[in-house]
Amino acid sequence: MSRPITKTVRLSGQAQSIEDAVSTVLGRAALTIEQIRSFRIVEISGQVAGSGVPMGYRVTLDIVFEVKDGAVAE
Repeated sequence: MSRPITKTVRLSGQAQSIEDAVSTVLGRAALTIEQIRSFRIVEISGQVAGSGVPMGYRVTLDIVFEVKDGAVAE
Protein backbone atom coordinates (compact mmCIF):
# COMPACT_ATOMS: atom_id res chain seq x y z
CA MET A 1 0.00 0.00 0.00
CA SER A 2 1.40 3.38 -0.96
CA ARG A 3 1.56 6.39 1.28
CA PRO A 4 -0.88 9.21 0.58
CA ILE A 5 0.13 12.13 -1.59
CA THR A 6 -0.69 15.55 -0.19
CA LYS A 7 -1.03 19.02 -1.65
CA THR A 8 -0.73 22.39 0.07
CA VAL A 9 -2.74 25.51 -0.79
CA ARG A 10 -2.36 28.97 0.74
CA LEU A 11 -5.56 30.80 1.71
CA SER A 12 -6.32 33.98 3.69
CA GLY A 13 -9.33 35.32 5.56
CA GLN A 14 -10.31 37.72 8.29
CA ALA A 15 -12.57 37.95 11.35
CA GLN A 16 -12.83 39.65 14.75
CA SER A 17 -10.42 37.21 16.45
CA ILE A 18 -7.50 35.07 15.31
CA GLU A 19 -9.37 31.88 16.20
CA ASP A 20 -12.44 32.99 14.25
CA ALA A 21 -10.29 33.92 11.26
CA VAL A 22 -8.69 30.46 11.25
CA SER A 23 -12.10 28.79 11.57
CA THR A 24 -13.49 30.94 8.76
CA VAL A 25 -10.69 30.00 6.37
CA LEU A 26 -10.83 26.30 7.23
CA GLY A 27 -14.62 26.19 7.02
CA ARG A 28 -14.67 27.87 3.64
CA ALA A 29 -11.89 25.61 2.35
CA ALA A 30 -13.77 22.51 3.51
CA LEU A 31 -16.65 23.41 1.17
CA THR A 32 -14.51 22.54 -1.86
CA ILE A 33 -11.48 20.66 -0.53
CA GLU A 34 -11.92 17.13 0.76
CA GLN A 35 -9.66 15.31 3.22
CA ILE A 36 -8.03 18.34 4.84
CA ARG A 37 -5.31 16.91 7.09
CA SER A 38 -3.61 19.91 8.70
CA PHE A 39 -2.89 23.61 8.52
CA ARG A 40 -0.08 25.99 9.41
CA ILE A 41 -0.47 29.66 10.22
CA VAL A 42 1.86 31.50 7.85
CA GLU A 43 0.99 35.08 8.81
CA ILE A 44 -1.20 37.02 11.22
CA SER A 45 -1.96 40.69 10.70
CA GLY A 46 -4.63 43.10 11.86
CA GLN A 47 -6.34 46.43 11.52
CA VAL A 48 -6.24 49.02 14.30
CA ALA A 49 -8.83 51.69 15.11
CA GLY A 50 -7.71 55.28 15.69
CA SER A 51 -7.85 54.63 19.44
CA GLY A 52 -5.30 51.81 19.15
CA VAL A 53 -7.87 49.03 19.61
CA PRO A 54 -7.65 46.04 17.25
CA MET A 55 -10.60 46.02 14.81
CA GLY A 56 -10.00 42.65 13.18
CA TYR A 57 -7.42 40.03 12.30
CA ARG A 58 -6.31 38.48 9.01
CA VAL A 59 -4.64 35.08 8.85
CA THR A 60 -2.89 33.32 6.02
CA LEU A 61 -2.88 29.52 6.25
CA ASP A 62 -1.13 26.72 4.43
CA ILE A 63 -3.78 23.99 4.24
CA VAL A 64 -2.66 20.42 3.56
CA PHE A 65 -5.03 17.89 2.04
CA GLU A 66 -4.77 14.39 0.66
CA VAL A 67 -4.89 13.98 -3.11
CA LYS A 68 -7.44 11.40 -4.26
CA ASP A 69 -6.04 8.20 -5.67
CA GLY A 70 -7.58 7.98 -9.15
CA ALA A 71 -7.76 4.97 -11.41
CA VAL A 72 -5.93 5.28 -14.71
CA ALA A 73 -8.22 4.74 -17.72
CA GLU A 74 -6.90 2.43 -20.42
